[in-house]
Amino acid sequence: MKILIIHCAYQYKGGEDTVVAEEVELLRSSGASVELLMFANKGNALLNVVQIPFNLSAYKTTIRAVRKFQPHVVHVHNLHFAASPSVLYALKSTGIPYVCTLHNFRLLCPSAILFHEGKAFLNSLREHFPITAVRKGVYKHSVPLTFWLAVSMKLHQQLGIWKTVHRFIVLSRHAKEIFLSSRLGITEEKFVIKPNFCSSPPYLKVADQNFFLYVGRLSEEKGIRLLLSVFSTSGYTLKIIGDGPLLSEVEQASTANNNIQFLGSKTKKEVFELLGSCTALIFPSIWFEGMPLTIIEAFACGTPVITSELGAMEFMVTPNVDGLHFKANDEADMISKLDYWQQLSTAGKEVYRNNARKTYEERYTPEANARQLLAIYSSVIAPSAETNLPLSFQSNPV
Repeated sequence: MKILIIHCAYQYKGGEDTVVAEEVELLRSSGASVELLMFANKGNALLNVVQIPFNLSAYKTTIRAVRKFQPHVVHVHNLHFAASPSVLYALKSTGIPYVCTLHNFRLLCPSAILFHEGKAFLNSLREHFPITAVRKGVYKHSVPLTFWLAVSMKLHQQLGIWKTVHRFIVLSRHAKEIFLSSRLGITEEKFVIKPNFCSSPPYLKVADQNFFLYVGRLSEEKGIRLLLSVFSTSGYTLKIIGDGPLLSEVEQASTANNNIQFLGSKTKKEVFELLGSCTALIFPSIWFEGMPLTIIEAFACGTPVITSELGAMEFMVTPNVDGLHFKANDEADMISKLDYWQQLSTAGKEVYRNNARKTYEERYTPEANARQLLAIYSSVIAPSAETNLPLSFQSNPV
């Protein structure tokens, strides 16, 4: 099978970029012939913004890539900014079937993450045009930028380009429910649920070193301020890995509190080593998330996850089995779960660890993901193949 992957890289490498790179390698290792067409938000920033609705250069580049490689199917990931929906118009003109992974909610709201001013922002799901989002400037606190994104979003929705996509891949049941409840107008049969995955590290769980670990972007929606507030008073040891706009706040908290250690950015190998030695991963996000790779990586290491009960995390982590839930943005409830965890016996924690690894093996292995991806591609290349999708794929519990 020949597969063309299309993705626009983010300015700062994030989870989507990692997913794309790992899926490319996974498909190649499964015997598929894969080409990657990458766009990047570089060069003239003003020109990139102007071309948000339609980038003629990206349109032509996509046409050339399809003609040269002649794929059986195209898999589209991020199109924002530099690729733009022009890529889909190019694909439509070629007649090649194409699928899209929806890593976020950009098709529904200019915010992309349904989050603004420290809380969930759902107005755009109900409005014919996201006027509230525009008034609030939910994209980079800019009313003009938000308006231009909203116009582009609405224009292509009215032109029906999203309805030409053969399959939309969403990462969780929660994401599917949000898209179906929106005004996007895509029918349910076009959505399939396929979670992310991670290549499994050697399962050599080292001795619990009694510290909690946070890995991820240092930003408001990730619950960083909640995290720092809780651990500055709890006395429990916290190690933080990452980078982002709240870097200075994390550094200040680390300096002021001996129990908070900021480690900066780490290699994948170093992250896995710390995941393997921490007592639990802390995931305090206060937005819905797509499908956090960090949680999957923790499970691969046999590490339980203590997370906010919100969005995808509510389905990924099973309370009192492979982790614990606390109410999103609730300091008291988060502290109570940390206390509960610390009071567990060594044997009790070991049960959670075994369950965490079991969750990984049942849902998030590369082998299972490869089967699911190839089944999706086959279903759009030969529609009759759709009925032959594995039952585990059709009813993924995440």
